[in-house]
Amino acid sequence: MTVGRIVLTLCATGTLLTIAPGTVAAGDRQQPSAADRIVRDTKDAAEATKAYTIQQKEAFQKAIQKELNEMQVKIADLQKKTSAASVEARADLRKAIQELEKKKDLARKKLEEVNESTTAAWSTLKEGITTAVTDLRKSYTEAISKLP
Repeated sequence: MTVGRIVLTLCATGTLLTIAPGTVAAGDRQQPSAADRIVRDTKDAAEATKAYTIQQKEAFQKAIQKELNEMQVKIADLQKKTSAASVEARADLRKAIQELEKKKDLARKKLEEVNESTTAAWSTLKEGITTAVTDLRKSYTEAISKLP
């Protein structure tokens, strides 16, 4: 009989335990702890930062690509103007155009590196391509100065 009472008590307790958690009202749920909120807020901030970095990288890539395309048009115009220059100036211009093409190719390669880079690494590459494009612009200005 004693065993029967223990089993009956365990069964009754077990039933009560399974019912008790379900009887908690929705408004009685625990609020996230301060640590949970900090973790959530940190994750949200990290995601927002990542999205912003991706936007910045894409905008930078578009701007550099546009500038390189414009420079290609300018180099082609410069090549056309070479024929109107004197023989001496023509040789200098051809040399300058070859140098411009090399610098443009270097800038394109650096842009490809940026395109293939991770969002964390692209800011390091940004300085290199900015320098390459600045050098290309400077060389173009020098080449234009050689025109008659």
